[in-house]
Amino acid sequence: MQLDKKDYHILSSFWLKLIGMLTMVIDHIGVFYELNMSKIPSYNIELQLAFRIIGRISFIIFAFLTVEGVIHSKKPWLYLIKLLALSVILDLSYLIIYREYIGNPITTLFIGATTIYLLRLNNNYLKLTSLIPIGLTFLIALDIIPLKADYSLYGLCTILIFYGAYLLSKVGAKFIIKYYSLEEETFMNSSFYLVLRNALSILLFISFALLVYIFNPIWNGHGVFTEFNSIQIYAIFACLPIAFYNGKRGYNKKWFQYSCYAFYPIHLIIIYLIFTFLI
Repeated sequence: MQLDKKDYHILSSFWLKLIGMLTMVIDHIGVFYELNMSKIPSYNIELQLAFRIIGRISFIIFAFLTVEGVIHSKKPWLYLIKLLALSVILDLSYLIIYREYIGNPITTLFIGATTIYLLRLNNNYLKLTSLIPIGLTFLIALDIIPLKADYSLYGLCTILIFYGAYLLSKVGAKFIIKYYSLEEETFMNSSFYLVLRNALSILLFISFALLVYIFNPIWNGHGVFTEFNSIQIYAIFACLPIAFYNGKRGYNKKWFQYSCYAFYPIHLIIIYLIFTFLI
């Protein structure tokens, strides 16, 4: 078996983050655009819908990167603390802006990251504690407890699907290495392995997205997996940048790391101020 020397995987985590942040800004512009429709004489529902459709890409990319964050972080517990802190800050920010508790997607990323962290523990009995965040997400999705998290069950399933693809790619790689008598380190660092890993992530996620689109059960008047069933299917377009992911962090200076955490609340505040005082 000849390993292909050509490598078309040109997007690092750095570039995926930028794509995720850009589509997130577009999505939130669409949210505020709709909230302020009464103030906008030329309000266009097609434009608002286009913003929200583009925005479906954002969460999927961050779900994928959350898996990468837990797997590759030297201190995954610190990664979890950062997500939790950002989640609390966002909930407080939303309380100030909307004057009500509405939840945020970082809470879902934190729950998903915690689940993966627990699943990766060496002790099999401790692995079972991963059922706690999974059960919590079900209770949130079914409105049984007064906690909220954007994308809740849909988001957790997406994160677990990407983690499952990671595990399956490891199993597949071992089979290929043994079958073709390849050198393990060479194969694991090849573009062939990246194709396997990214392809499994894409196939599993698209299958899940289609199942949700067709069979999203209703509970208390809204979908258990997502309330945006009609447009959430467009999240599959996030698979395009994921297909070009090269498994590397890319640019990762400290200022950029912390800027990514600060970006979410700051961009919301800026958009809110623009629509409140300039429109």
